[in-house]
This record gives sequence, C-alpha cells and structure tokens, in this order.
Amino acid sequence: MRTLLFLLAMACDTTPTHVSTGEVDEAIARQKWNVVCRGLQMKEDRTREYATERIAKTAPDEEAKACICENIQGKNGWDPSIASGLIGQTKDAAVSCFADLVAKPDLPKREEAVVALGLTAAPIAMKTLAQISQEEGAAATVRAKAIAALKGHKDYEGTMLSLLTDDSEPEVRAAAADALSGMTASNIVKALVQAAKTDKEGTVRGAALIAAKASRAPAADTMVCEAMMSDPSPAVRSAAIRALRGTRRDSSADCLRKRALTYEPDASVRDELLSVLKSSPNDKAALILCDAIPFWMKSYVIEEIPDKLPGTEIVKAQNDRDHERSYECLQKAWRKSSGYSCFAKLHVGVWFREVGAKGIRVPACPGYEAKD
Repeated sequence: MRTLLFLLAMACDTTPTHVSTGEVDEAIARQKWNVVCRGLQMKEDRTREYATERIAKTAPDEEAKACICENIQGKNGWDPSIASGLIGQTKDAAVSCFADLVAKPDLPKREEAVVALGLTAAPIAMKTLAQISQEEGAAATVRAKAIAALKGHKDYEGTMLSLLTDDSEPEVRAAAADALSGMTASNIVKALVQAAKTDKEGTVRGAALIAAKASRAPAADTMVCEAMMSDPSPAVRSAAIRALRGTRRDSSADCLRKRALTYEPDASVRDELLSVLKSSPNDKAALILCDAIPFWMKSYVIEEIPDKLPGTEIVKAQNDRDHERSYECLQKAWRKSSGYSCFAKLHVGVWFREVGAKGIRVPACPGYEAKD
C-alpha cells in the first residue's frame, strides 16, 4: 500500500511524506529532485546519508545545493548523517553550505564537524579549513584537526609552513609538521629540521623529526638516532624510534641496538622500541631482542614481574618476533641470570620452561611463592 501511495504521489508531482533508500533511487530515475530531497528529512540516519550522497552526485548543482542547504543544519547545529553523505564530494555546490556552517566559531561539536568537512574533496572545504587553521581564538584542537585535513595539499604548503614556524600553540605546530611530512621543497625540509632540533616542545620536535625523515632531509637518519638516544623528551625519543618502523637498513638496526642496550627510564619509550623491533623485517631486529634480554632483566625488572611492569616484556616480544630462536635466546638469558632480581629470574625461568627447558629451578618470589 505504501509503495502505491508513493508512486501516486510522484505521478501527481507531489512530495511524499516518507521516502526510503529504494524510493530515493526510483525518484532519481525520474529526476524527481523534490522527492530525493525529502530523504534528507527522514528520521533514519542511513536514509539521510544515502539521499545526500545520491542528490549530490546526480542532481543539477542548483538542485543539490538548495536541498543540502535547506537540511544540513539539522536539530543540533549540523547533521552528521548528511555530512557523511558528502564524503568524497568534489562539487562546491554540494559542500558550500556545510563549509559555511563549519566556519562559524560557535558551531556545536565543531571539532567533529571540521573532521567531517575534511572528508569531502571540494575546493571550498579546503579553503575553509585553511581559514580555520589560522583562526584567532579557535581551540587548538579544532585548528589541529583542520590542519590534519589539509595534509598533502600543495596549495596550502605556505600556510602550513607559517604555522609550523610562527604559531604559539604546540598542538598546531605539531599538526603543521605532520601536514608537511613527505614534502621535499628545500624551504620546507629546512623548517622541519629546524623544528626537530630547536622547538621548545617535545611533541613538536617529535612530529617534525618524523616529517623530516619522510621528506628525506639530509642526514635524517643521523638526526633520528641522536634524538632517540639523547633528546630529553620521551615523546621525541618515542617518535625517533617510531620513525624507523619498517626499516631494512642495517645502520638503522645498529642504532636500535644501541638504544636497546642503553638504559631508558621511560616505559612508553621502551614499549615503542619493543614494538618497532618486533615488527621490523630486518633479522638484526630479532637478534637485538634476543641479545638485550639480560640487560632488560637487570635494568628494569627489579620489584615485580614484567606482566605488572610497563615497558619490560622483551621476552614476549622476542618470542612473538622469532619463536624458533626463543629457546636459544632464553638459554643465554638464563645462563646470565646470576645478577637478576628474583622476579627477573622467575620470569625468564617460566618462559624458558614454556619453550621446552627441562630441569631448571625457578625461584619463589614474594607474592609468587606458589609459582610452579
């Protein structure tokens, strides 16, 4: 019955009160744009999203713009479902009214709206985001999201460069550094290297360091190694380690070895190091994990077992990375256990048994006296 009423409404050139996704397609086939537009007013999120997507792609620009402009505000300042229907849309006509809304400083949930606008591909969206990235008084989080959406857009290199070098907000400078990542113009590379070395905020130095490496800055590998060893900020040391993820270079592996065998007080940096070594395609990374077990046990596993200590599970990382070598690695670690704490010796012993060791005596430590 409802389908019949829908067809009668279209035949009489009136707008039905309810439209489904299937009926949106039927209306498009008949070029009944008023019916398609009704889909943007439906209660169902999916219907509003689908109708937006279809009218933006198929309707004449003036029809699409009028419909989307009429409905994009929704009940709470802007409609996320209609915004989702604009993802990938390249036409300014379809996106312009949403861009106008996002440009308003008092828009509810503006940060989320900035992200949604960045998922479109219309020139008006990019222009609006560039304006927001420089907007005085806007929250740094909002500006950083706008910058992130502009990553890789060469038309806004100058804007990103200015934000990196001159903006007062660390979050904005870090976002600008990331947005410039991979760009190889000499002035950009120079600015990234300068920020990586001298910015007062560790988060910015870390972001600039990764970006400089991606932009193939001269001596980037040396800069990365120096940062992971000596930068006072854990965020930078972690970023430097992360910059070597996936590397196959022996020189990078040598740098990671030095880091693994040098005391690191920050657990998050140690976790990053284990993650990078575990995922590295270079077999030297597996050897580093193997060889560093005794040092990590003596340096970090003092008053608890690694299960309770962040950044200390090197035995598990080694086993995950290279299970076939685990017996050999744990055998060497067990033989060097005379300087371990009770908890370190317990940990290595239990793992050694797990991979096949026989006849070893695992100690009972405080709180683990019943450990078999």
